[in-house]
Amino acid sequence: MQTRSAQKKQQYPLNGKLSSADDDSQSIAASENGKAVPGAAEAPQIKQEAIMQAVQSTCALVLYLLSSSLIIILNKRLMVDDGFKFPLALTGLSQVAGALAAWIYCKMGMMKLGPAPSTHFFATRLMPIVLCAGGALYFGNVAYLSLSVAFIQILKVLTPAVTLAICAMFGLEKLTSSLLISIFMITAGTGAATAVEVGVAGFKWMGFLSFLLSVLMEAVRVVYIQLLLGKLNYNAMEVLIYLGLPTGVLLLGASAIWELEGLQAYGLSLMAHKPLHYSAAVFMGFLVNLSTAFAIKVTGSLTFKVVGCVKNTMLVWVGVLMGDVVTGTQLWGYSVSVFGFALYTYEKWQQASSKPSSVKKVA
Repeated sequence: MQTRSAQKKQQYPLNGKLSSADDDSQSIAASENGKAVPGAAEAPQIKQEAIMQAVQSTCALVLYLLSSSLIIILNKRLMVDDGFKFPLALTGLSQVAGALAAWIYCKMGMMKLGPAPSTHFFATRLMPIVLCAGGALYFGNVAYLSLSVAFIQILKVLTPAVTLAICAMFGLEKLTSSLLISIFMITAGTGAATAVEVGVAGFKWMGFLSFLLSVLMEAVRVVYIQLLLGKLNYNAMEVLIYLGLPTGVLLLGASAIWELEGLQAYGLSLMAHKPLHYSAAVFMGFLVNLSTAFAIKVTGSLTFKVVGCVKNTMLVWVGVLMGDVVTGTQLWGYSVSVFGFALYTYEKWQQASSKPSSVKKVA
């Protein structure tokens, strides 16, 4: 039997890009009965690409889990135990260091860096995102000054519910009955856990309100990304440079206004006394930003959210091991919230499966 002498080149997705395979060379592969099997030789290549995709996804998620968990514990130690009460400076340094490392990485030719955004594009499209990102980072760190690690992880389950509600307000999401039920379960469970915490002596309302502001600003950031950037898809290094650098400059500028006196009085001496600890905190901030952008790129935002929920659950128990008190009622409320999040994730997965594939948005 004659085989086809020429076939159309077919493309296979690889890490968000497309790679082509020449079917001419593949048509020489034969089946057991000696007949030519077009595309048989492409199977090893597809398998290799799938393995590479799995390895990249695993590495990105493991890096995110480790770095995002370690930075929470480390920042808590530095700001509470060590007395470094300067969240603007600590977070700003991490953002600037991450942008600098990304710039060096690109200059070495390891990844192509797209053209810098114009002044108009930055002012109208990127600046609102930068402001929300800076606010979310700052208020999140302020919360760690007065709230326990375990309780903050319980509160973090609110993030997808708040994000979904704001997206619905802007017409970016359609609320189904399942999504409404998931939002109710998340808020009810978190509310039950919060009610117990509020009754504890020494509860700090300032820390609680700061974290709620952090959740709100993170949700608004996500909405702005969808509204202002659309299908523009920055790579991991571009996110660190074009968004991370201005965020860091913003935070350091605010630190110069509100934290400079304290830094000069004793903050800088604390950093000089434990340089490795503070360098590690800055480096972990860079790894969190890098792994977040990379993980979303190779796994998708939905998988990333699920892994983030798993990380939060792990940190609840880490907080308990560190001495945080979590009551049975709080664990029950948190379990309800997590179940609501699982329902939310399933519903979003169903929606994504029913839609044709499209270009991923920056998240």
